[in-house]
Amino acid sequence: PAAEFTERLLFELQVIDRMKFVDYFLVVWDLINYAREKGIPVGPGRGSGAGSIVAFSLYITNIDPMRYKLLFERFLNPERVSMPDFDIDFCYNRREEMIEYTYERYGRENVAQIITFGKMLAKNVIRNVGRVMGMSYGDVDRIAKLIPDELKISLSKAADKEPELKALIDSDSQVRKLWSLAQRLEGTIGNCGTHAAGVVICDHPLTDHVALFKAANSETVATQTEMKWVEEVGLLKMDFLGLRTLTVVHEAVRLIKDGHGIEINIDYLEPDDDKTYALLRSGKTTGIFQLESSGMRDLAKRIGLQSLEEMSALVALFRPGPMEFIPEYIESKFNPDKIKYDHELLIPILEETYGIAVYQEQVMQMVQACGGFSLGQADIVRRAMGKKKLDLLEEQRLKFIEGCAKNKITEKVANTIWDKIFAFAGYGFNKSHSVAYAFVAYQTAYLKANYPVEFMCALLTSESGNLDKVALYVEECRRMDIEVFPPDINHSYAFFNVENGNIRFGLSAIKNVGEGPTEAIVTERVENGPYEDIFDVCSRLDTRSVNKRLLESLNKAGGFASTGWNRRQVESSLEQALGQGQSAQRDRDAGQTSLFEMAGMEETVATMHSKPDMPEWPDHELLQQEKEMLGLYISSHPLSQHREVIHRFSTLRMGDMENYHEGDEVLVGGLITTAKIYVTKSNKKMAFLSVETLEGSCEVTVFTDLYEMKSGLLASDMIVMINAHINYRNGEVGLVADAIYPIEDSEKHFSRAMHIKIESRRLENGLTEQIAQTLGRNKGECDVYLHCQMPDGGETTIHATHACRVKATRKLLYEVESLVGEDYCVWYSAGMGLPSHEPPKRKVKEQPRWKKKTAE
Repeated sequence: PAAEFTERLLFELQVIDRMKFVDYFLVVWDLINYAREKGIPVGPGRGSGAGSIVAFSLYITNIDPMRYKLLFERFLNPERVSMPDFDIDFCYNRREEMIEYTYERYGRENVAQIITFGKMLAKNVIRNVGRVMGMSYGDVDRIAKLIPDELKISLSKAADKEPELKALIDSDSQVRKLWSLAQRLEGTIGNCGTHAAGVVICDHPLTDHVALFKAANSETVATQTEMKWVEEVGLLKMDFLGLRTLTVVHEAVRLIKDGHGIEINIDYLEPDDDKTYALLRSGKTTGIFQLESSGMRDLAKRIGLQSLEEMSALVALFRPGPMEFIPEYIESKFNPDKIKYDHELLIPILEETYGIAVYQEQVMQMVQACGGFSLGQADIVRRAMGKKKLDLLEEQRLKFIEGCAKNKITEKVANTIWDKIFAFAGYGFNKSHSVAYAFVAYQTAYLKANYPVEFMCALLTSESGNLDKVALYVEECRRMDIEVFPPDINHSYAFFNVENGNIRFGLSAIKNVGEGPTEAIVTERVENGPYEDIFDVCSRLDTRSVNKRLLESLNKAGGFASTGWNRRQVESSLEQALGQGQSAQRDRDAGQTSLFEMAGMEETVATMHSKPDMPEWPDHELLQQEKEMLGLYISSHPLSQHREVIHRFSTLRMGDMENYHEGDEVLVGGLITTAKIYVTKSNKKMAFLSVETLEGSCEVTVFTDLYEMKSGLLASDMIVMINAHINYRNGEVGLVADAIYPIEDSEKHFSRAMHIKIESRRLENGLTEQIAQTLGRNKGECDVYLHCQMPDGGETTIHATHACRVKATRKLLYEVESLVGEDYCVWYSAGMGLPSHEPPKRKVKEQPRWKKKTAE
């Protein structure tokens, strides 16, 4: 009701005025208003500020705090004066424009960034002292690598934990001196930097309050004190954060407008799109903000996301600590009759999250509803719980029990509720931040579900400098049946662009092709039409910038395909074309017209450089050239014929490597590109493999025992499936092989589940019994999942009991296929549940021998 909004608005305005933060709100409004006027994407909100209806009314945030039950007191507590803190997300590429505007708007003497100090911790101080002592890099590096990879480990603890390190210190006088000097310097400041986001703004010169610093060869001015102390002296600190996802979202919106003429108000999407939630429930969330990791994808499927509120809870729960409540959250969602509340006053607070307190705001509301505290007092209790202030908490507990008594809650129940609140406060997440980021996740999911080509194009452009990410997203495009074409001189722009419902690589992605030449190539093409051949390119462009090295790189990447010339033909004519181009350039520089043009002999010139009769290079050479110039395979892939098997059995996601834990087991399918063999001290061999997967490359270590058994497979160009485990060494994640098999043996060795996908109406007329009998004749250790497509478009998955486990054989696959028909899917996978990307429906071209005999 309007009255509630008005009451809340007036309350917030009174608090803001009383706490003297009016100017602060106006400064934030000014910055965001400027960004919107200049078309700089701004996030919907971040942190507790999204809980303010004043911020929502001023268009500082886009999240309605009344709709999502966000609390202003979590942002500004009228009963405890503390500085407000609006963290602002800006477009990753244009954050510097906002900082420059702040300098111009409020005065360069009144604005500065914030210094950070890099301290010399264990490994770093050893390397620095060793360098000063004149020790060899190899010796110092060996000592540093003996220090265990533990966060904030000290030198003294390192020596206690690592016997080899202790022995080295005791036995070598130079190492002992190194260690002694390093311990004296440990923890001291080694370098200065600039905080990634923090900006200080004042209404008069900052030097009245704090000393400033400017590094040599830099124009950036920073405070000489770190962020904490800047706030202590009362200066206004703001965080200008660059969020890459905002860049992706707004680039996708632009592409949609250019390609379809549809304007999407992305800041005010209504989060109710069925296709979006279907995408999230499918687990196909590669590229979706916050939901891209394998753990998040799996959880999105298990929760069965249906609303922004559930997306928000997912963001809040998927963290160390609250993760233990995820099974209870899921169980409670699908079995609401099992939810138990300690008191009826908690129902309206906890029913949104199925009886589990997920947010800090819920902790505050529980204290308010049961104990009669104001929300301001409740926030003080929440803070005290978070910081474990036991004396204050005991005092507050007694007040809480007194308040509960007034609400007719017994002391026993009151103590139970208090204990749960205390536990919740330890892991509770800021709901305002969670809802805001869930909305950004929804925006990306909406775009991927409804405009997949434009979204993936924007995503690829945003990650164009990260080859691992580009490889991951190119493979995702292939899964989505979106073609990604190689760069082309007549079709590409600087970055990725949409082309007839597919995506074209940008020229800037090619090695040795810079921004200037790219702009020249595109501008000339737009103004004067497409290029006809390599001679036309050289004659029309300035050969001083578009030089031989650039053209060779462009050719290796397949950039002349649209001219009808193959790469070998272009390479053979390059020298001649450059010669003619340089001659044309000299004529242009002299202001002269070509002699051939004056004589009307253009046709004669054309015959002078007719296309040579040469066949194209072999396919494998073309692919290697693409990989050399683009960092990945585009037109095809050496693994393309095994793509279906690799998708089904590989569990390693290259984009998730940093999220795995030590010892986690993974399966990875790929092509061995290099195999470096080493002989150990015991005269045994081991190998370090570089493996090219569909999503990029990774390194795999093969120790001696496995090497002896599988040495025949460990050679370049072998395609294998590797069972490996995650191993961290020197802070870097790697893989250690446990088993290696030829790719053709994947089903035999790695099948853990059989999947049968079929329409529910087909399971009539005895088909279910026929399938069951067939499975029963092939007992084994492989689980069976029946995925029934319902008439309403939904899907129900039935996990067969242990009694129905089968032996994964190619024969069984064909038997079940013959029962369900060619229009439905049957496949094996390495996982126990439905994989993110099931294989396509296939038609078997040739029946196996056993099936032919049966037919006969």
